[in-house]
Amino acid sequence: MIFPKDFKDKKILVFGLGITGVSVIKFLIKKKINFSCWDDNHKNNFLFKKNLDKFYYKKKYDFIILSPGVNIFNHKNSYFFLLNKKKIITDLDIFFSLKNSNNYTIGVTGTNGKSTFCKLLDTILKKNKLKSKILGNYGTPVLSSKISKKEICIIELSSYQIDYSKNIKLNRAIILNISPDHLERHKNLKNYTNVKFKIFDFLKHDGCGFFKFGIKNKKRKNVKSFNRIDNKLLKKILGSKINISNDIFNNITLPHRNEKFYKLKNFYFINDSKSTNFDSVKYAIKNYKNIILILGGLLKKNDNFFISQFKNKIFKVYLTGKSISPLKKSLIGQKFKFIYQKNLKKLLNKNIKNDFKINKNNKNNFFVLFSPGAASFDQYKNYIDRGNKFKNLVYNAFKG
Repeated sequence: MIFPKDFKDKKILVFGLGITGVSVIKFLIKKKINFSCWDDNHKNNFLFKKNLDKFYYKKKYDFIILSPGVNIFNHKNSYFFLLNKKKIITDLDIFFSLKNSNNYTIGVTGTNGKSTFCKLLDTILKKNKLKSKILGNYGTPVLSSKISKKEICIIELSSYQIDYSKNIKLNRAIILNISPDHLERHKNLKNYTNVKFKIFDFLKHDGCGFFKFGIKNKKRKNVKSFNRIDNKLLKKILGSKINISNDIFNNITLPHRNEKFYKLKNFYFINDSKSTNFDSVKYAIKNYKNIILILGGLLKKNDNFFISQFKNKIFKVYLTGKSISPLKKSLIGQKFKFIYQKNLKKLLNKNIKNDFKINKNNKNNFFVLFSPGAASFDQYKNYIDRGNKFKNLVYNAFKG
């Protein structure tokens, strides 16, 4: 596939008009490529009214540029997408059909920690006065970015992006970890793991890949396991001449990821809204003690809610969210006491304010950890919206 040659005078459908879809359309308009588009969320369809086609599923297309968040297997028109699966591509496929395929490119995937790891790589490169840019799932959409010839591209890849893409070209690829996630889409852990390992199919002939030791999959050439993320591994990914300071791991902080954003006397408030599965909850718990833990949201299929090994770290548990019966049942089985509040505002203004009044003169520090362990879409637009609302509610409750 070569852009724009292979796209001229072809029938193209852009499906999904979120951030990625809009970046694709703006790129096509700039390149004077004709297209049709549609989004199941009708609120997004006001953007490109002239190109909308609500009967897209009755048509034939040469390319379907799909937003990664669309699940073609449970879509109301899944027959259309499955029939045309070979024609589905992503914005990444277009990006790598351009001159950018010659840039040194690092692909990063895993269940948890992708964004933080991308930020770590970017920070190291910039400290070594090398140009780099984070793209993809965490960074700027690839087609919205201006990339110079010598710029190093760090691309965060979700399982959805890997699954749909066909034309990615990587110098380095890494799988940080794998635990059950998105099983409502991938059905089981084996399928999910296989999709993650597809990242190594995108390596250039002289590229190499790395995956966390203990992940089971078939052996591949130029792909090795690692035990932990250290300077040795980072130099294999970035280059042996790269200088890495010993304190680099302590200086990487991102919003909504273990973000310690407010302190009042002996109470610390941590926004970990990016926590969308229980493996990320367990990681967050390890960092603190005397934890006032807030859990809940749109639970992931077959997630493991088992946290009894951290009982000595957890002071109190609060639950919030609309449909969390499996979580309640699991915590009861683990002999956890908890309080449920459907409304996060009420939880903070009533329950946690009361915890503060009782314990504010205690010699121990307490950590209010908002690490939901679930998706945000039951009540919020996304994890960013959820995290920002949590922070604002804390400020209003404790500063007001």
